[in-house]
Amino acid sequence: MKPTPLLENHFLNSITGKKVFIKPEFKQWTGSFKYRGAYNFISQLDRKSGNGVIAGSSGNHGIAVSRIAREFGINATLCIPEDAPREKLMKINKFNPRVILFNRQKQDRTMLTDEIATSDGLHIIPSSDHERIIAGTGTIGIEMLEEYDGLDAILIPVGGGGLASGIALATHHINPRVQVIGVEPEVGCDTKKSLRANRITSIPTPDTIADGLRHSQPGKLTFAIMKKYLDDVITVTEEEILSAMNFSHTKLGLKIEASSAVVIAVLLYKKLPKSINNIGIVLSGSNYDHSLLCSESIEAI
Repeated sequence: MKPTPLLENHFLNSITGKKVFIKPEFKQWTGSFKYRGAYNFISQLDRKSGNGVIAGSSGNHGIAVSRIAREFGINATLCIPEDAPREKLMKINKFNPRVILFNRQKQDRTMLTDEIATSDGLHIIPSSDHERIIAGTGTIGIEMLEEYDGLDAILIPVGGGGLASGIALATHHINPRVQVIGVEPEVGCDTKKSLRANRITSIPTPDTIADGLRHSQPGKLTFAIMKKYLDDVITVTEEEILSAMNFSHTKLGLKIEASSAVVIAVLLYKKLPKSINNIGIVLSGSNYDHSLLCSESIEAI
């Protein structure tokens, strides 16, 4: 794993009136936190069995699986939605996996992945809902608390829940005083709805610019962990995400994707309780759609 040291951001401190520490997972190998869970999973496989690995992914998980499979000298197959960002698809293709495109509105990714895995004898590498993936992402929380023990809260983007459940679980066991708060797009609030209903609740596939957070429901294992250890979920609008992403690029010099920008949006639009002063934020990825960047979108801030 590449070290991603916790960095205090004095500009964010000055405009929020709080102490903000960035965990720059967008600088991790393959440009996102996904490398941690995928590496933890693939490194434990019996590579003498099966004909390779398969994963369903909208981008970051697929990039990580492709690179790690090549590192271990095994074949990789990826099921990728047709509307995946072009930049992410280009990065996946650099590692030369077999790519199978599907229509996410008409086909179920999990069913498609399972069918191909069975027919071709492949190991499935889940994007979030597996203990090895969760354990891999949990190392982020461990590192953050080791580097700074004065955090009041950690803000995390929430998609399938692998990142949030891993960090929440690790943080609770190290220092339960630290709040772990998830952030979702307002149009993709499946985890928030599920937690309120106390059961997994599905929503239509959300149309959000935060493409890594386009989940219709949390996973079974991740939901059980989040229900127990996640302190809250905050939602942000599409306009707030876009403004935060552009602000990060133009004012902070942080080349993050929209899925990362959701946590910046929480800070800029002052959605945290005033009692939270020392904040760690996880910037999860850097594989962004360049067409989203426009200077006009920062005027609202």
